[in-house]
Amino acid sequence: MTSQLHRDLPERLNGPRSTAGWQDVCGVDEVPVDRGVAALVDGVAVAVFRLSPSEVGGAEEWYAVSHVDPATGAPVMARGLVGSTADEPPVPTVASPLHKQRYDLRTGRCLDDGTLALVVHEVEVVIDAETDRGARVRVRPGA
Repeated sequence: MTSQLHRDLPERLNGPRSTAGWQDVCGVDEVPVDRGVAALVDGVAVAVFRLSPSEVGGAEEWYAVSHVDPATGAPVMARGLVGSTADEPPVPTVASPLHKQRYDLRTGRCLDDGTLALVVHEVEVVIDAETDRGARVRVRPGA
Protein backbone atom coordinates (compact mmCIF):
# COMPACT_ATOMS: atom_id res chain seq x y z
CA MET A 1 0.00 0.00 0.00
CA THR A 2 1.36 3.44 -0.96
CA SER A 3 1.08 6.07 1.74
CA GLN A 4 -0.21 9.59 1.04
CA LEU A 5 3.33 10.87 1.67
CA HIS A 6 4.75 8.71 -1.13
CA ARG A 7 1.97 9.61 -3.58
CA ASP A 8 2.49 13.33 -2.92
CA LEU A 9 6.29 13.18 -2.92
CA PRO A 10 6.94 14.27 -6.55
CA GLU A 11 4.55 17.22 -6.22
CA ARG A 12 6.02 18.20 -2.84
CA LEU A 13 9.60 18.08 -4.16
CA ASN A 14 8.82 20.00 -7.36
CA GLY A 15 6.84 22.85 -5.86
CA PRO A 16 4.96 24.96 -5.11
CA ARG A 17 6.83 27.62 -7.03
CA SER A 18 8.42 30.29 -4.92
CA THR A 19 8.70 33.99 -5.50
CA ALA A 20 11.76 34.04 -3.24
CA GLY A 21 15.08 35.33 -4.49
CA TRP A 22 18.42 33.61 -4.76
CA GLN A 23 19.47 31.01 -2.19
CA ASP A 24 23.01 29.84 -1.46
CA VAL A 25 23.32 26.12 -2.15
CA CYS A 26 26.98 25.25 -1.61
CA GLY A 27 30.56 26.18 -2.33
CA VAL A 28 31.79 25.77 -5.90
CA ASP A 29 34.35 23.18 -4.79
CA GLU A 30 31.57 21.02 -3.33
CA VAL A 31 30.22 20.24 -6.82
CA PRO A 32 32.46 17.82 -8.74
CA VAL A 33 33.11 18.68 -12.39
CA ASP A 34 30.77 16.82 -14.77
CA ARG A 35 28.54 15.69 -11.91
CA GLY A 36 25.48 16.90 -10.04
CA VAL A 37 24.46 17.52 -6.45
CA ALA A 38 21.01 17.68 -4.90
CA ALA A 39 19.76 20.55 -2.76
CA LEU A 40 16.51 21.82 -1.29
CA VAL A 41 15.93 25.38 -2.46
CA ASP A 42 13.00 27.01 -0.72
CA GLY A 43 11.46 23.54 -0.27
CA VAL A 44 12.02 22.51 -3.91
CA ALA A 45 14.35 19.58 -4.73
CA VAL A 46 16.92 20.87 -7.23
CA ALA A 47 19.78 19.14 -9.05
CA VAL A 48 22.77 21.43 -9.69
CA PHE A 49 25.28 20.45 -12.39
CA ARG A 50 28.82 21.71 -13.04
CA LEU A 51 30.02 20.91 -16.57
CA SER A 52 33.55 21.24 -17.89
CA PRO A 53 34.14 23.91 -20.52
CA SER A 54 32.76 22.94 -23.92
CA GLU A 55 35.78 24.46 -25.65
CA VAL A 56 39.44 24.97 -24.80
CA GLY A 57 39.83 28.09 -22.69
CA GLY A 58 36.08 28.32 -22.13
CA ALA A 59 34.27 28.72 -18.84
CA GLU A 60 32.58 25.99 -16.86
CA GLU A 61 28.85 25.71 -17.40
CA TRP A 62 26.33 25.53 -14.54
CA TYR A 63 22.75 24.26 -14.72
CA ALA A 64 19.96 23.66 -12.23
CA VAL A 65 16.89 21.51 -12.92
CA SER A 66 14.33 19.57 -10.92
CA HIS A 67 15.86 16.71 -8.94
CA VAL A 68 12.66 14.71 -9.52
CA ASP A 69 12.63 12.34 -12.52
CA PRO A 70 9.42 13.24 -14.40
CA ALA A 71 9.04 9.67 -15.72
CA THR A 72 9.03 8.00 -12.30
CA GLY A 73 8.62 10.72 -9.67
CA ALA A 74 11.81 9.57 -7.93
CA PRO A 75 14.25 12.23 -6.65
CA VAL A 76 17.34 10.99 -8.56
CA MET A 77 18.31 13.45 -11.29
CA ALA A 78 21.43 14.78 -9.52
CA ARG A 79 22.84 11.25 -9.95
CA GLY A 80 22.17 11.27 -13.68
CA LEU A 81 24.82 10.92 -16.35
CA VAL A 82 25.88 14.24 -17.89
CA GLY A 83 26.92 14.52 -21.49
CA SER A 84 26.04 16.30 -24.70
CA THR A 85 24.51 15.60 -28.07
CA ALA A 86 26.48 15.32 -31.30
CA ASP A 87 24.65 18.40 -32.63
CA GLU A 88 26.52 21.53 -33.58
CA PRO A 89 26.62 23.25 -31.19
CA PRO A 90 26.35 20.40 -28.67
CA VAL A 91 23.36 20.34 -26.33
CA PRO A 92 24.31 19.73 -22.67
CA THR A 93 22.26 16.83 -21.28
CA VAL A 94 21.58 14.75 -18.21
CA ALA A 95 20.27 11.20 -18.53
CA SER A 96 17.97 9.83 -15.85
CA PRO A 97 19.78 7.17 -13.83
CA LEU A 98 16.61 5.05 -13.88
CA HIS A 99 15.37 4.80 -17.47
CA LYS A 100 18.07 6.82 -19.27
CA GLN A 101 15.81 9.47 -20.82
CA ARG A 102 18.01 12.42 -21.83
CA TYR A 103 17.06 15.97 -20.88
CA ASP A 104 18.38 19.25 -22.29
CA LEU A 105 19.91 21.01 -19.26
CA ARG A 106 19.19 24.44 -20.80
CA THR A 107 15.45 23.95 -21.40
CA GLY A 108 14.49 20.85 -19.39
CA ARG A 109 12.98 19.26 -22.53
CA CYS A 110 13.26 15.49 -22.78
CA LEU A 111 15.05 14.54 -26.01
CA ASP A 112 13.59 11.03 -26.00
CA ASP A 113 9.96 11.63 -25.00
CA GLY A 114 8.21 14.89 -25.86
CA THR A 115 5.72 14.42 -23.02
CA LEU A 116 8.41 14.77 -20.33
CA ALA A 117 10.31 17.80 -19.09
CA LEU A 118 12.32 18.95 -16.11
CA VAL A 119 11.68 22.29 -14.41
CA VAL A 120 14.65 24.59 -15.05
CA HIS A 121 15.98 26.87 -12.31
CA GLU A 122 18.33 29.83 -12.54
CA VAL A 123 21.84 29.20 -11.22
CA GLU A 124 24.80 31.50 -10.74
CA VAL A 125 28.26 31.44 -9.22
CA VAL A 126 29.15 34.42 -7.04
CA ILE A 127 32.38 35.39 -5.35
CA ASP A 128 31.92 36.83 -1.89
CA ALA A 129 34.71 39.42 -1.67
CA GLU A 130 33.60 40.65 1.77
CA THR A 131 34.08 37.32 3.57
CA ASP A 132 36.33 34.30 3.27
CA ARG A 133 33.51 32.07 1.99
CA GLY A 134 34.96 31.93 -1.52
CA ALA A 135 32.93 31.21 -4.65
CA ARG A 136 29.36 30.09 -3.94
CA VAL A 137 26.66 28.47 -6.04
CA ARG A 138 23.24 30.14 -5.79
CA VAL A 139 19.90 29.01 -7.22
CA ARG A 140 16.59 30.79 -7.74
CA PRO A 141 13.62 28.44 -8.15
CA GLY A 142 12.05 28.54 -11.61
CA ALA A 143 8.45 28.89 -12.64
